[in-house]
Amino acid sequence: MIMKTVKMILIICALASMHVSAQQIAYVYTDSVLLSYPRYATNVLRLDSMKQQYQKELEKDKIQLQERADKLLKPYNKADNETLDMLKKRMAPTDSVKLSDLLEENTMLQNKTKRYDNLLKSLYAQDIQPILDQAIKVIADYAVKNNLTAIYSMEQVRTTLVYIDKKRDVTKSIIELMKKKK
Repeated sequence: MIMKTVKMILIICALASMHVSAQQIAYVYTDSVLLSYPRYATNVLRLDSMKQQYQKELEKDKIQLQERADKLLKPYNKADNETLDMLKKRMAPTDSVKLSDLLEENTMLQNKTKRYDNLLKSLYAQDIQPILDQAIKVIADYAVKNNLTAIYSMEQVRTTLVYIDKKRDVTKSIIELMKKKK
């Protein structure tokens, strides 16, 4: 009985090792593929520049709004447990109106932030995502055509690899295919 179990385990191990050795695996430097597409780098730089510009503008607006609020509230020495509604009751009527205006400006700033985020997402979907989708399709088509089980993105697996055969790098082939798809 034990001998029969040992034989079965050996057969299963042999079959599993044959299946693993039959797999065809390659890798690609995805960054190189994407950068080979002329508009990709330009689009990414433009989007990053816009994002930085928006962040600076929003941060400046936020600081200015906070400074104005601090200046308005300073004479009233707001207690830690005091809500804005409680504080408003102690404020002069003109200061209370100014505080309401500042709160409204804060809401407008939050809405502006959401609009900028939506704009950046829209530009990403319009200018970058189609290039990523095309690269993924080209890589998948290449894998199917060349009977590959998997193509790994080197940027994703580099830190976990101890060794990889440089002959399995299909980056140049993928770049050539991307150039034909332009």
